[in-house]
Amino acid sequence: MPPSMEKLMFVAAEPLSAIEASVQDEEGAVIDGGERFLNGTLVEIRRSGSRAIGVVLNTQLHERKWQVQTLTSQGEVWEHQEHDAVFQIPYFVDVALARACGSSAEATTESEMKARVRMLRHIRDFEKRFEAEMHDVLERARFIELYDRVRNPDPTQWGALTVDDAVNILYDRPRNVTEARRLAVQTYLMDYGPHYLAEQRRFLQWQRFWVRPLQQVKNIEAIHAMAKSNDPALDAFAEKARALVLASRKRAVESWNESPNRHPLEGVEFTEKEKDILRFLRDSLSVLRRIQDDHFGIPVAQILKKVGLYDPEQYGSAVTNVFLAELGVLAPWEDAVTRLESLHHGENPLDDVSDYRPTKGFQDMTPEGFYTRDIVDSLRHDFGDSPVCVIDDWGAEELDDGISAERDPLDPSAVWLHVHIADPTCLLSPTHAIARSALQLTNSRYYVDRTIPMLPPDAGFSEYSLGHVPGQPSKTLSFSAKVNAAGEIVDYKVRPGIVRNIHRLKYDVVDAFLDAPSPKKFYPFGNKPTRPAFAAPSFSPTVAEMLRLLQETTQALLQARLKKGAITLALPQPDITITPRPIPDNILSDGTLKPSIYRGFVDLEYALSETVELGSRAIVAETMKASCRIASLFFRDRGLPALRRSVGEMQSEQPDGLEKLYATRDQDGVVDYYESIRSRISAPSARYVTTPGPHSLLGVPDGEGYVKVTSPLRRFGDIFAHWQIKYALLAEKGERHFPLFFQESWLSHMGQELELRELDARRLERSQVDYWAHLYLTRWMNDPAADRREYDPLQHLTARALSVPVINIQTKSMNLKVYVQELGLMGSVVDMPHDTVPSPGEELKVTIKDVKLGTRPQLDLSLKR
Repeated sequence: MPPSMEKLMFVAAEPLSAIEASVQDEEGAVIDGGERFLNGTLVEIRRSGSRAIGVVLNTQLHERKWQVQTLTSQGEVWEHQEHDAVFQIPYFVDVALARACGSSAEATTESEMKARVRMLRHIRDFEKRFEAEMHDVLERARFIELYDRVRNPDPTQWGALTVDDAVNILYDRPRNVTEARRLAVQTYLMDYGPHYLAEQRRFLQWQRFWVRPLQQVKNIEAIHAMAKSNDPALDAFAEKARALVLASRKRAVESWNESPNRHPLEGVEFTEKEKDILRFLRDSLSVLRRIQDDHFGIPVAQILKKVGLYDPEQYGSAVTNVFLAELGVLAPWEDAVTRLESLHHGENPLDDVSDYRPTKGFQDMTPEGFYTRDIVDSLRHDFGDSPVCVIDDWGAEELDDGISAERDPLDPSAVWLHVHIADPTCLLSPTHAIARSALQLTNSRYYVDRTIPMLPPDAGFSEYSLGHVPGQPSKTLSFSAKVNAAGEIVDYKVRPGIVRNIHRLKYDVVDAFLDAPSPKKFYPFGNKPTRPAFAAPSFSPTVAEMLRLLQETTQALLQARLKKGAITLALPQPDITITPRPIPDNILSDGTLKPSIYRGFVDLEYALSETVELGSRAIVAETMKASCRIASLFFRDRGLPALRRSVGEMQSEQPDGLEKLYATRDQDGVVDYYESIRSRISAPSARYVTTPGPHSLLGVPDGEGYVKVTSPLRRFGDIFAHWQIKYALLAEKGERHFPLFFQESWLSHMGQELELRELDARRLERSQVDYWAHLYLTRWMNDPAADRREYDPLQHLTARALSVPVINIQTKSMNLKVYVQELGLMGSVVDMPHDTVPSPGEELKVTIKDVKLGTRPQLDLSLKR
C-alpha cells in the first residue's frame, strides 16, 4: 500500500542539508541527546506542519541515531527521530501488545495484523476524547482572551508559559487533568497563530512556550494583511530597496580592501509601513523549530520576489540576512546568529532559592547581597611560598586556575597535586542580582567578534583572576589529590586557600621548556600570523622541577583513566580571528531600521585548530579533570547531593564496533574518528545528575562522579558548586547548622535548567563560528581579485563521507553528509549519482556548489568531475 500524503510530507520536511550536527560539550558528549521511549508509549509527532498521534512500537539505533517506529492512527508505521515527539503518555498500552504489532511498515503475519487492529482502537478512542477537549479549549481560550492574560505587559518583551500554566488558567487549577485535555491545551498553544513559540530544545521535557510580544504579533498580522491584499506599499518598498541594494553591491566591490566604516545614508527615509516590513524581515531571522507553522516564510518570499534581485530557490533566512545587510539595515559584518535578542526571559530557578536555604545561611550579607566578609576566612589554608603556575594562552581573558605539585614526604612514590581555583564567591552570594544574571547567561560567551563575560568586569570580579595584581596573594578554593605511581587518586583535600607565589606562564613557553608538542594550526588560505616571540624559557630550579613533576603526574592520571575506558573523539575545527575585536559599536547597526552606508570589511583570518589536548595544555586539562573528580568525592563522602556531569556508555550497531574503535586509540586516548563512523558508534548523551554517575568518555566510573568546579569566573555551574562546598565545610566546623545548601529536588530542577541554558550557549557559539567561516568562504569566492590568485584551496577540497547517501524527497536527488578536511566544516554533497555509494570515511574530491548564511549556515557541495 503506498504511503499517505501526510507521511510523504512528514518525510520530505527534513532534507539532509538542513540536519544540524549534534551539539557536544567540552568532553565530546552530546548535550541534546533526546529521550528513549518505552514501547507502548502514546506520542504526538510533529514536523513542519505535519502531525500524527500514534503508539511507539520500537526504538533502535540506526545510522548512529535513535530511530523510533510509531504506529499512527491512520494505520501506518512512521519512522522518526526522538526530537519529533512533543507529547507522550508512557504505558498507554501494554508493552506486550506493542511488541505483538511488529515494527515493519506492513504487518507480516495475521497475529501482527490483529494486534495492530487492537492498537488502533485504543489510539482512535483517545483521539475522540482529544477532539472533544480541543473544542472546549478553543471556546475557553477565546472567552478569557488567553493571550492577553499571559503576554508580557511590556508590548516589546517576551513572556513564558508552560502547558501546566495554561491548563491552570483555562480550568481554574483543576485537581485532575486528563491527558487528552493536556494535549488539547498544548495543541492550542502550538497552532494558535504566531502568539506562542515552542521551546527550541527539549520541548518534551519542559513543555514551555515563549509568548510573543504584542508589538511583534501586531506586526506579523499587519504584514500578512498587506501580503494578502497586495498592498501597494510592498511595491514601493521593493522599488526603494532595489536601488539601495544595487548601490550597496557597487560600494562593496569598490571598498573591498578598505577598513570597515559606517556613515549615515542621507536622503532616504522609510515610511512607517516600510519600517513594519523591515521589522518583519528582521524578526524572520529567528530560529524557528519545525514543529510549528512558519508565519514568516510566505510573506518574506513575496517581498523578496518583488525586489527581484535574489534567486527564488534560495528564499529563506540566508537570503533575508544578506538582503538586510545590502539594504544597510544590518552591518555586513553583523551576524544574525548572536545579535538577535534572546528569547530566554522566563523564570529564574534562583528566584525560589529562599525556600531551600539554611536558616542562618545568609546572615553575612549586605542588603545588596554581597558578602560583608569572607565567610570561610577561618578555614583558609595558606600555601605559603609554594610556587603556583597559572598556564594559559596568549591573550587569555579569565585566569581561573593555577596548579602546583609536591612529593608526599611520608610516601615519596606519591605526589600531592594541587589545583587552585579563583574564588569569586568570596564576594558574590547566591541572592545577589549578579548571581541571577550569571545564571541567565550561564557562562561567558567567547564569540568570534566579542566576549560577553558572565560576571561584569566593572563589579570587581576581574580582581579574582589568579595573579591579577603581581606580588599580591590570591584567594582560592583548592582541590588537592594524592596520586600514586599508578595514577590513582588515593586521598584528597578540599580547602579554601591563599596562594602567594604565582607564576603566570604561557603554553608555548612551557611546551618549549618541556620539549612537548603543541597543537597545530593549519591556515588553508595562507596569511599565517607571526607567533609572539619569547626568549628561551628559563625557570628557577624549584619551578622547573615542579613542571616536570606535573608532567609526570598528569601522564600517570591519564593512563589510569585510559585503563577505565577514557576516549577522545575529535576533528579539527575552524578557528576564525577577526580584527578589530570587539567590533566597535559605531560601525554596527543602531537598531533604528534607518539604512546606513557601509564600506570595507573587517579583517578575517581562517585557521583549522586541532581539538586534541597536547603538551602543557594536556597537563592543565588533566589537573582540571582531577579537581572535578575530587569535588564529586567530596560530596559523595558527606552524603550530599551535587550537580554532576554524567555521560552514558557509547553504543554500536555492530557487535564488535566498540572493540574496533578502541583498537585505534593512541597513547593519549585519541581514536580514529572515521572508525567511529564505520563502526556506527553512537555518541553518548550528557546529563546533570545528583548522584555520582559515570562519565564514560573521561574514564570516570560509576560511584565516583564528576562535578565541574574549575571555572567560576566563566561558568555558573562552577560558582554554584563553590557555594555548596563552602557551606558543607562551614557545617563541619560547626559554623553552620546544616550543610545542605540546596535540597536535592531543587538541585534536579536546577540541573535541567543548566542543561538547557548550556545547550543554547554552546549551540550559539558553534553556530556563530560556522557563520563566520561560511562568510569567509563567500568573500573568498567573490573577491574582485580572485582571478589573480596563484593558488585557490577551494579548487582542491577533499571530503570524507559521514553517512550513507539519503534521497531528498523534495528534489529527488541523493544527498551525502560529509566533513570537508581542508575547511573543518560539515557539508552536504547534494547531487550524488544514484549508483555511487561511498563507504563511511571514504575520501571524495568535491567543489563548492553554494554557501548559505543566515542562522543555519549550510555548505552545499558537488562531486568534482
